[in-house]
Amino acid sequence: MSSARYELHGSTATITLDNPEKRNAITEELLAEISAGVRAAEVDPDVRSIVLTHTGNTFCAGADLTGPVSGGSESPLERIRRSGEQAAAVYRLLAESPRPIIAAIHGHVRAGGMGFVASSDFVIAGPRATFGLSEVRIGVVAAIISAPVLSRIGDRFASDWLLRGGAVSASEAAAAGFVTRAVDGESTTVDDAVAEILADLRRGAPAALAASKRLVNRSLIARMDRETDEMVQLSTSAFSSSEGQAGIQSFLQRTAPPWELNA
Repeated sequence: MSSARYELHGSTATITLDNPEKRNAITEELLAEISAGVRAAEVDPDVRSIVLTHTGNTFCAGADLTGPVSGGSESPLERIRRSGEQAAAVYRLLAESPRPIIAAIHGHVRAGGMGFVASSDFVIAGPRATFGLSEVRIGVVAAIISAPVLSRIGDRFASDWLLRGGAVSASEAAAAGFVTRAVDGESTTVDDAVAEILADLRRGAPAALAASKRLVNRSLIARMDRETDEMVQLSTSAFSSSEGQAGIQSFLQRTAPPWELNA
């Protein structure tokens, strides 16, 4: 069973995250399938746009913390580092793809899933969508996703989001500039808003669209290239730290982490 589906609808390629039982958590398989879908769309001359969406109530819950820590001859530290490098590569692929990418969000987005959203060109979110950076609550750092996420929002909102570890609604995320458009699901649905964007994109010349996207994302891609190695190291250190290990175990066991205070 695959973790993502690739489908063609006219000039639109749709990549659907499709492992709702795992809340579409990030695995090596999911990253590989998203990457394969984007590359397939790029080499298909009939594809003009990509829609990135999901099944279930959660777009993506972030890294699969229930997966194996190590595999084969890799040490746990090597596995954590490689997973971070793979995720960063997919975020960059989304940002640099010549095809405009629309993230269609009907549910919750957390942690590493925020990187997929931030690396997209348009984000349409429905009334049940929420966006959260909960890393500090389990003793790790939102490092790998920092370049795309922080490039989309201001410093004040970033501090509130990253340091408090909470989640915001679609309308709050739109007010912060992270979401292109929040819809109410009644007068306008996510699908309606996506269709409007796709119609506009079909009117644009493909080469001009690709060049325009490069202009918009030039500073983001430069930031990714400049910071990825450092952020992978920071993420690896956090995940392998005593706080990170304790926080992950508390999360999996649904207990309070040892540092949590009542007052």
